[in-house]
Parts: sequence; C-alpha cells; structure tokens
Amino acid sequence: MSDRRQKAIEHIKKLLKLANDSAAQGNEAANALGMAQAWMEKYNIDLSDVEASAVSRIEQKATVKDSPLRWERVLSSTVARAFDCQLLFSSGSYPNHRGQWAFIGVDVTPELAGYAFAVLLRQLKRDRAAYVKAKLGRCKPASQRARAVQYCEGWVIAVAGKVQKMAKNERTDVAITAYMNKHHPQIGELKPRNNPKTPNKRVYDDMSQGYQEGKLAQLNHGVGAKSNDAKQLEVF
Repeated sequence: MSDRRQKAIEHIKKLLKLANDSAAQGNEAANALGMAQAWMEKYNIDLSDVEASAVSRIEQKATVKDSPLRWERVLSSTVARAFDCQLLFSSGSYPNHRGQWAFIGVDVTPELAGYAFAVLLRQLKRDRAAYVKAKLGRCKPASQRARAVQYCEGWVIAVAGKVQKMAKNERTDVAITAYMNKHHPQIGELKPRNNPKTPNKRVYDDMSQGYQEGKLAQLNHGVGAKSNDAKQLEVF
C-alpha cells in the first residue's frame, strides 16, 4: 500500500470516528460523514479497506519446513486464540528454509501472540532436550524421536491453560475478516503430520512427564514480512 493511500485511510478513519461521535455538535457529524465519503470515492477506498487497515501481522519461525507435528499446531493455535489473532502457516520457500507462523490481529495483539509463541517454544525445546538427555539417552534414534514427541504433546496440553488465562483483548472479527478477504482470499486447510509411532506402554509416561513440566512453564507479558510465494494455510 502506498503512503498516500495509507494516509488517506487514516484521515477517513478520523472522519468516521467524528461522524459517529455522539458529542459532535450541529452538522459536524453529517459534514464529517460527507467528507469521509468524498475521500473514499477519490481514492477508491471502501469500508472494508478502512476496517482491514487496523490489522497487522507478526511472523515467527516454525520448527519445520512444512507439515508441522500436532503439538506445534496446538501450541500456535492456542496462543492465537488467546490473543484474538488469526493464524496462518506458510511453508518454507526453499529446501533449507523453515516455515513460518503468522499471527494476524488488531493493535498489539499480534506482537503479544508472537512473543508468547516464541517464549513458549524456546522453553519447550529446552525442556525436551533435558528430558531426552535424562530419560531417553539409551533409546534408538527412531524411538527417541517418537517418545520426545509424546513428551511435547503433554507439555503443550499443560501450557494451554496458562496461555488462555492471559487473553484480555476484545473480539476483532470484523477487522480480521476484512483483512483476510483482501490479502488471503484463497487459503487451504493445514494438515499436520502424524506423530511417529511409539510403544503404547511408553506413551502415557512420556506425555505425563511433559504435562508435569509444562505446568512449570513461565510466560510474562512482552513489551508492547510477507510470504506471498509460499503456500499459506489457515489453522482452525
């Protein structure tokens, strides 16, 4: 979007705010509405453009190029819901490039969501590495990876409650819907990779340990790029 068009949208927003102000005197509201309509016509701007302009996005790297495992999908979507954000996954454009999670929302919510996801993912990686070293060191590589995934599943389940309690933003469905319709009108559904198989008797132990350690995760409030060529998928 050009700077001129963006400035026009900001001016229109101010006029519409005045037009809807119950404290406006005399013909002030009507005049503001007329001026807003004139500006919208001049710059070919409609109401959905104005609504979508309130939306921004923050991107965080995923752990894989594409097809993330279920635990990562659950972690990212839990954070997105907690902060009233829409979530997109973009696959990596090149073989060695990781995919990205995009948090789309209003005001500072994308920044907070991106911060929360990055912090929690970093803690999960640290805890998983410690668990693998302490408990799974003698396992074969395939079994070690499979059991580490079960640990992650339990960890994410425990953390979900912590993240949800921090949600304090109002619903912004209209603005986000307008943004998605304009910038991402055609997106597919994300289909995460199946978890690697692991012996049934070990599933509960690994998930239970992950759950117990996930309850200890810490998340503090943070201080308040586009990938058009990459495949973008909506997470429900």
